Amino acid sequence: MKILKSVAALAFALFALNAMAANDIANFGRYENDNKRVMGLPNTGSRVVFMGNSITDFWPTNSPEFFALNDFIGRGISGQTTYEMILRFREDVVRLNPAGVVILAGTNDIAENLDILYNEERTLGNILSMAEIANANGIQVFLSSVLPVTNYGWKPSITNHKDKIEHLNARIKEYAEAHDMPYIDYYSSLVYGDRDLNYALTGDGVHPNAEGYRIMEGIVLPIIRERIKFEGAIIPEQVTLSGTALA
Repeated sequence: MKILKSVAALAFALFALNAMAANDIANFGRYENDNKRVMGLPNTGSRVVFMGNSITDFWPTNSPEFFALNDFIGRGISGQTTYEMILRFREDVVRLNPAGVVILAGTNDIAENLDILYNEERTLGNILSMAEIANANGIQVFLSSVLPVTNYGWKPSITNHKDKIEHLNARIKEYAEAHDMPYIDYYSSLVYGDRDLNYALTGDGVHPNAEGYRIMEGIVLPIIRERIKFEGAIIPEQVTLSGTALA
């Protein structure tokens, strides 16, 4: 009987461990190995982490040289809300000991991913909490605007998102200016028409295409370099010129 109880207890423990692994709600495993790799590299003192959702997730794939040549680290995970990002902020940002972090978050909260009703105070609170955690660890914070959205193709029921994006951006900007944190205004250079994401810069109305990312690079890079110098950078000419000219 004791043996049966022990086997049952072991089986339950293994089941619980598997369940915990399957329910990695913040997706800590996504960057676990690469975080170890980064932490094993010499730190130049100019490392910058880009923290975000799919917009940040797709960026290094679209423009790998922009990240590789500027000591930038991408830590975006598709579909994530600010509720998930704040859970993994220490693992994916603080432990990498960067000089700065670019936080781009909020659009999936407005899209009500995870079926969480949008609450501006909580979303803003999550973004500001990430900023405060970084600041407390001596990390320069760059707060980004939410990009304009034409419509959320996976959530057609969300129809009042344009007002929510504008209002959230205004509050992020207000906080950034009050706390000497640079505000990265992607929104103004990507918006078009009735507060849509410029159709020439997107394929789905939410995510930028290659040209969209070039514009974003032309916006964010000079602002980062005002605060964090990196002598070893070799900026690809097409990224700098194309992004600046289009913006």
